[in-house]
Amino acid sequence: MGTVLIIDDDPQIRDALARVVVRLGHAPTQAATLAEGLGQAASADVDVVFLDVRMPDGNGLDAISDIRRSPCGPEVIVITGWGDPDGAERAMRQGAWDYIEKPPTVKTMTAPLQSAMEHRRRGRANEQAAAAFRFPGILGGNPRRAQCVEQAAKAAASDVNVLLTGATGTGKELFARAIHDSSPRREGAFVVVDCAALPASIVESVLFGSEKGVYTGADRKREGLLLRAHDGTLFLDEVAEMPLSVQKAFLRVLQERRVRPVGGLEETPCHFRLVAATNQDLEAMARDGLFREDLLFRLQGVGIELPPLAGHPDDILDFAAYFADAAARRQGVPPRPLSEELSRALLAYPWPGNVRELKNTMEGALALAAIDEALLPVHLPLHIRVMAARNRVVGRLGEPGEAEPVAGNGLLSAATLPGFREYNDTREAQYLRAIVARHGGDIGRMLGVSGLSRSRLYALLKKHGIAATRS
Repeated sequence: MGTVLIIDDDPQIRDALARVVVRLGHAPTQAATLAEGLGQAASADVDVVFLDVRMPDGNGLDAISDIRRSPCGPEVIVITGWGDPDGAERAMRQGAWDYIEKPPTVKTMTAPLQSAMEHRRRGRANEQAAAAFRFPGILGGNPRRAQCVEQAAKAAASDVNVLLTGATGTGKELFARAIHDSSPRREGAFVVVDCAALPASIVESVLFGSEKGVYTGADRKREGLLLRAHDGTLFLDEVAEMPLSVQKAFLRVLQERRVRPVGGLEETPCHFRLVAATNQDLEAMARDGLFREDLLFRLQGVGIELPPLAGHPDDILDFAAYFADAAARRQGVPPRPLSEELSRALLAYPWPGNVRELKNTMEGALALAAIDEALLPVHLPLHIRVMAARNRVVGRLGEPGEAEPVAGNGLLSAATLPGFREYNDTREAQYLRAIVARHGGDIGRMLGVSGLSRSRLYALLKKHGIAATRS
């Protein structure tokens, strides 16, 4: 028997769902507000949560991550009378188990609840696999990253192809190495191929090998990287950059598990585990004829989308402390704690370069710390300190009575009075930068908070040259 928390402001809906839960042999609990529901999820052992979207104290979609982050880590089934495709996508990206429109029926509620409960039951065994899946640098407690770790742990135990996606610097190579090190092929080679760095003129020779004399300067037979990965793992980084002419030949290798060098007649058996990574939309590229669709299908055995760093404050500070301590060990110096001022500066920055940028930042901060006992904002790069200062100003501008210098009559001071359009543009840009920083560029959350349409938000971001993560 499991416990099901029903978060909905409609008592009739709550009672109807509770009857279904009892009929299936589980124990229901109820909450009429998001605040009450979050409290119960944080303090009780809850397996599944039915979550309404339009609640009196907020949007249920904004609470999915917090619910998933609670100690019991329940599955979340979203129920809404205002279903829309963007909302469904946002819910799934936040880690929801399912997204269902009202009115709920016994049939529509039973199937997802039973499957979620079965997943929870099986999850006890999966926790053992995830516990064994460890690699330095894979940190953070947000549900999306935890889900990625769970997926990678399951994939590592098999020989299935894995496609890692996500923004630049999210840790795709770290996950690829962890999959290899946790797999039955861990004793074999881990061969990294940066497709973006391969010279177009010799890419086939580098991958497949070449016979002596096949091209100018080929004074001997060369073994390709694919054969070096035999009985190990081949990691294709930036796989979207692989030339179309090579994709066909590589697809044949995946199908036949044999490699023929350029200029050669003999084929050599080649068995490797394939992990590929990209920060581009391969499905869109396939539709545009820029990437082979059949190769994409081969890569997508297990797809793992790594989350960005921005928007997850606990992760930012966990990673920062880890990287600072690791750098201290390498440099042979005492570890330095993160000061409160530095932590606030780190949280105010959107981290467009994600984990990789944070790692470089903390290594640089430690190098500049010298004899200081703690890491301070002054040890950070100037652009990060500038962002922190701007956000402090934006925060004050958003407080009543502190928006601008005012005269005694409550109006803007004549001495600082700008043009109307300039004033509006300035405040508009300040608002956008603040909301991007607050929500880590998550378009879905920004739409929910701002009330803007998707097209209007994109237009404003483009107008002011502000980057945000598409979701």
